[in-house]
Amino acid sequence: MKKIALIIIILFMHSFNIAMAQAPTIEWQNTIGGSSADYLHAIHQTTDGGFILGGTSGSGISGDKTEPNQGRSDYWVIKLDETGNIIWQNTIGGSHSDNLHAIQQTTDGGYILGGTSESNISGDKTEPNQGN
Repeated sequence: MKKIALIIIILFMHSFNIAMAQAPTIEWQNTIGGSSADYLHAIHQTTDGGFILGGTSGSGISGDKTEPNQGRSDYWVIKLDETGNIIWQNTIGGSHSDNLHAIQQTTDGGYILGGTSESNISGDKTEPNQGN
């Protein structure tokens, strides 16, 4: 019986805390993209207080995108400052579809990217495709 009473008290206290909490306010928001399909797959805060965004873009130079695509879709990496302004961006890919899924800042301040590629050696890609 003590276990049930303790669970009820904990649930009541948890519910009370949820009811008293206020929704956080939005500090800033930003829509970034080009004229075609662009997808965000990863976002991380960087050591300088800004953000690194990693995704896939099917857009050429348009909207916020300042570099052309090498193929159908390419990795698109965007560095933002702490208030959401674009600092720099880079489009990386070969002649077919390349999709970025992960990005991480390295200890030397650079970035490591991970994803998939259907491109052979072309554009920025220097290693051959390993399969279909």
